[in-house]
Amino acid sequence: MKLIETPITSNLNLEAMYPELSKLTFAKQQAVKLYKLYAYDRTKIIYLDRFDTITLLLLNRQRKIKHDEVDTIIHHILKVDRKDVTVNVGYKKQIMEMGIRPRHNYKDIILIEQNVK
Repeated sequence: MKLIETPITSNLNLEAMYPELSKLTFAKQQAVKLYKLYAYDRTKIIYLDRFDTITLLLLNRQRKIKHDEVDTIIHHILKVDRKDVTVNVGYKKQIMEMGIRPRHNYKDIILIEQNVK
């Protein structure tokens, strides 16, 4: 499997693409310096670089994301090991309990955060 950076058009708006997820994940935090979209097999990856943290949001509609896939994504995108980041594998359950229902039916949603020094 390959990790592919998806080209971004100038009119792309994350809030329009992921309205429910952006309310919780992207809002109420510091401004976004840079964002990118990636694809790894059937997993969509949203990369948000803020001034103090880097956030990866992994979304998969087909199946649960495997442990080794998460490690590979962390290693290739962030260039660090899993122990250097915070991985929230229960993020889908957490947002469902808050009453937020994503537009699409995702089988798995994982949040990864890295503090930037």
